[in-house]
Amino acid sequence: MDFIFLWLVTFVLGFWINKKLRQWKTLPPGPWGFPVVGYLPFFDRNSPHLTLTKLAREYGPIYSIKMGSIPAVVLSDHKLIREAFAKEEFSGRAPLYLTHGIMKGNGIICAEGALWKDQRKLITTWLKSFGMSKHSLARDRLESRIASGVNELIQNVKETTGKPIGLTEMVTNSLGNVINDIIFGYKYPHNDKTWIWFRQIQEEGCHEMGVAGVVNFLPFLRFFMPSIKVTMEVLTRGQAQTHRLYASIIEKRRKLIGIPQPEKAFYAAHDNMFNEHPQGHIKCITYSRHSSNSEHYFDPDVLHASKDECILDNFLKEQKRRYDANEESAKYMTDEQLVYLLADMFGAGLDTTSVTIAWYFLFMALYPEVQEHVRKEIMTVCPDESEIDHTKLPYLMATICETQRVRSIVPVGIPHGCVQDTYLGDYRIAKGTMVVPLQWAVHMDPSSWEEPEKFQPSRFLDEDGNLLKPQEFIAFQTGKRMCPGDELSRMISVGLIARFFKTFKLRLASDPPTEEEMMGKVGLTLSPPETKFFCDLI
Repeated sequence: MDFIFLWLVTFVLGFWINKKLRQWKTLPPGPWGFPVVGYLPFFDRNSPHLTLTKLAREYGPIYSIKMGSIPAVVLSDHKLIREAFAKEEFSGRAPLYLTHGIMKGNGIICAEGALWKDQRKLITTWLKSFGMSKHSLARDRLESRIASGVNELIQNVKETTGKPIGLTEMVTNSLGNVINDIIFGYKYPHNDKTWIWFRQIQEEGCHEMGVAGVVNFLPFLRFFMPSIKVTMEVLTRGQAQTHRLYASIIEKRRKLIGIPQPEKAFYAAHDNMFNEHPQGHIKCITYSRHSSNSEHYFDPDVLHASKDECILDNFLKEQKRRYDANEESAKYMTDEQLVYLLADMFGAGLDTTSVTIAWYFLFMALYPEVQEHVRKEIMTVCPDESEIDHTKLPYLMATICETQRVRSIVPVGIPHGCVQDTYLGDYRIAKGTMVVPLQWAVHMDPSSWEEPEKFQPSRFLDEDGNLLKPQEFIAFQTGKRMCPGDELSRMISVGLIARFFKTFKLRLASDPPTEEEMMGKVGLTLSPPETKFFCDLI
């Protein structure tokens, strides 16, 4: 009996090992790692994209890597990325703790499946109706909304003429109000304390997200490492405060457009929040590892209402319609989903665009001859304050593209998740695998770009000066989850840059950043070094 049992155990174990070996042979090649932590100890935490790019040179354009508890496949070839992200099987989100644990799969960035498809369709439709589409009749109106924010920036910069300024902060402030107008239908007054408080939460949240990156792969660390525990507290408190602010704006907007809250859309987490103040104002608390706690109350009546449509209005109207019609899809329109969606749209819209422009201004100051070429094109094509048409500004567009190439704003890309077992090329990709589109490696590949480390806008122009669109350039990613606001981001960037350089010449107010500083700082995005500029009136 003992012999039969031993034989049976040996047979089953041998069968299991043989099956695992056959599966392992079908996986992409890749480096070995340690048990539990995988390859994480070997990462350069300050430049993870450089670690991944180095491995791509060793293992090829597709390789496997274990990142803590999560199996990952890294793609560094644009053809493979386009092939993968065109497939439904790769339309999920990676099973990361911060996106699934904190974001709970809500919003649009972290959503998957039917919820993501529903919300993406709505967002795309609404943005196009606002004028984001290239041939929309409403485009002029959207241009005017963008110009309003840019003119505010230009006026603020004029008041500092002759002084070294931190231009990035001023750009973020003005762009933030443009995005507030489009998403919420409101703008904050200049130097409003709640607006300053909110931007501080956003800035610290982006930083702490980068610090807490390891928790995505080893969630248990939040229970053992004091520094990670504090980071998680900052993130969760900041998220809660942001959602409360949004809830206050939602309530004000509902009253303005006369749409009551559907009973079934109620978000329990915000129950009684309007009872904290006699006038129903919400309490805004500063939770930070860098400062003592402080608080103030937010009065939504200080906001400047827009006369134009906004994302929030459209959501509230669609929410009411679905609940009144008792549609099954009403479950995607709860107030909980709404606050996550608003946070995603504001954060993604502001962070990527403002970081792009921050890098752009730095390169323009470092390459004054390129800046002068940009200015001459702008003055020739757009001599007055008429609509800024980026299709008529190929050199300006080439400089933006080159900025986004040489310093990929999201150098590791936005990871996708494999929602079912599938194949990519000859390799098996298992359900639950994180798929990383390594933008840095694609944009810095010497086989695609001659001297890729050089800032050279002419690589995006043909012999006749027309703008090229190389397949190797994937600034807004590609496929089913491609950024729905890419055209809006382009409109904002071009509108701001064109109007800015019609007014100012830009130069550094200090020594140029070092080569190391020019590699940027990695958080949610790759941000440039802090730099002071002189903005000289033309």
